[in-house]
Amino acid sequence: MTGPKGWLENILKPDSERAERRSVAQFAAYRWNGSNVTQRAVRDVSSTGVYILTEERWHPGTLVFLTLQREGPLEMNPERRIEMQAKVIRCGKDGVGLAFVSQDDPESSQWESLRQSLLELAKPEDMRSLVRISEAVAFLSRICPGGAEKVGKLLCGRLSNHKLANAIAIVLKAENLLGLESAIDRLRADPDLVVRVLEDGSCTDEDWLKHFWAGILATSCAVEDKDESSLVFVELFSQLTTFPVRILTVVCTKATKVLTESGSISARPLSCKIEDLMLTTGSRGLQIERDLERLSELGLIEKRDSDSPMLLARDEVHVTPSSLGLQLFARCKGHRGSQQDFYSAE
Repeated sequence: MTGPKGWLENILKPDSERAERRSVAQFAAYRWNGSNVTQRAVRDVSSTGVYILTEERWHPGTLVFLTLQREGPLEMNPERRIEMQAKVIRCGKDGVGLAFVSQDDPESSQWESLRQSLLELAKPEDMRSLVRISEAVAFLSRICPGGAEKVGKLLCGRLSNHKLANAIAIVLKAENLLGLESAIDRLRADPDLVVRVLEDGSCTDEDWLKHFWAGILATSCAVEDKDESSLVFVELFSQLTTFPVRILTVVCTKATKVLTESGSISARPLSCKIEDLMLTTGSRGLQIERDLERLSELGLIEKRDSDSPMLLARDEVHVTPSSLGLQLFARCKGHRGSQQDFYSAE
């Protein structure tokens, strides 16, 4: 909590004898909704929680990060706002009731310290950037309990401000992908894997690739403590540059998918005109041949003729996305269900 003043300080005193709810006028809660900062009116507030007027209906137990202040433009002055995490406890006809999460435990203190360090490092000049950083840290604290030190060493130590902004974007996109998950508050990701995703993903400035890295991060979260299979896909995606990812996207999208007798998804051979493939992906000449070879080496596409040293045959290329390639693409899109649901296999 940062700098509560005046009447609000009295309401939010943690040592109050009872949590008296008070109606407030011209007071609002601000949060990041996945694409922008939203403002919602506060109906009442106490030392233990707040009720906000909103059409959103989050699952009970959902953790959200809130900035509370007087209605109007977001305040850059920390003395004029309060920042905290809150947990949804009930949904009403006109809004949602939330309970404040205590910052007294060591785990929460570590993440709060990381948040403050990031704000000092990034020096956000507008509240949108400040709220984005705060929301990203809040999300990471939920999926990586115990990982504040490892994540902090990356975000505050090894990343430039530019890469930090890219990493924050990936985190928020991943949170957005998981937003409708009923078990979102039980999802966990291995801190080492999260660090790997953010370190490699922060190198890209292309928004669509950030979406793909966010998909990898989102699908690396599981109700169990660890999802060992996720590391395989992180390793694979880390070895791909922009053009091979574009080619994989094209072939996984265009190829006809079928459901095998074993219940897995496979693809029928796909014939692409080289000119069309180059036009779609931006790859050229020998580069596209190298990109196709790279995808084949990683087992993401299959060659039509294993004895041929070249994948290019005249004006066409014959490729088939492998089962592994189809799985990777689905994860890049943030799909956590069955492949059959994702590809709508015939």
